[in-house]
Amino acid sequence: MGLRERKKLATRRALREAAVRLTLERGLENVTVEAVSAEADVSPRTFFNYFATKEDALLDSVAVSLDEDARAAFVAGGPTGAFTEDLSALLMATLLASDDLEAQRADMALRKRLTEQEPHLLSGLLRRFYDVERGVAVAIAERAGAPEDDPRSHLAAAAAMSAMRHSMKMAPDRPGGGIDELRSYLGESFRMLGEVFAAED
Repeated sequence: MGLRERKKLATRRALREAAVRLTLERGLENVTVEAVSAEADVSPRTFFNYFATKEDALLDSVAVSLDEDARAAFVAGGPTGAFTEDLSALLMATLLASDDLEAQRADMALRKRLTEQEPHLLSGLLRRFYDVERGVAVAIAERAGAPEDDPRSHLAAAAAMSAMRHSMKMAPDRPGGGIDELRSYLGESFRMLGEVFAAED
């Protein structure tokens, strides 16, 4: 990544963190774009180069679409050729902003605080999760050569997103790491799902 891209990412992160910090301190209705921009040491015009609204800045850490490279690899039958392993790779590339599981959990806790304090943010958060889930469903369908509205693909995507959320909560943690543990637990979660649905009465 070049210097220009690193600077843009740093500015975006500074704006997001400023929006979160001020919202938790003052409440969203008492926070202006001007205040967020000043806190991040940029102009309001710069703010709108990155975000359309304050709400967008607050939810910026949540993916709105699949990681393009991971999606391409998955649809092509990779990266390993094993469906659940490849699906795990797609989910982790899309939903994890870094390899630091401890930081990911801290971000989840922060989003929980925000939505508890500002309940109207929940609709935007759920919309982002839905968009990602639909993207996963379409990718699964493409890989299988099925139509985009294939019900099996959409069910698989819903189960996969649930498995990812469960794994984020349950995987063993260690300071500064934990991604290997998460990957392992996600694979175990898929295995357990298979056992549950294959169980005989």
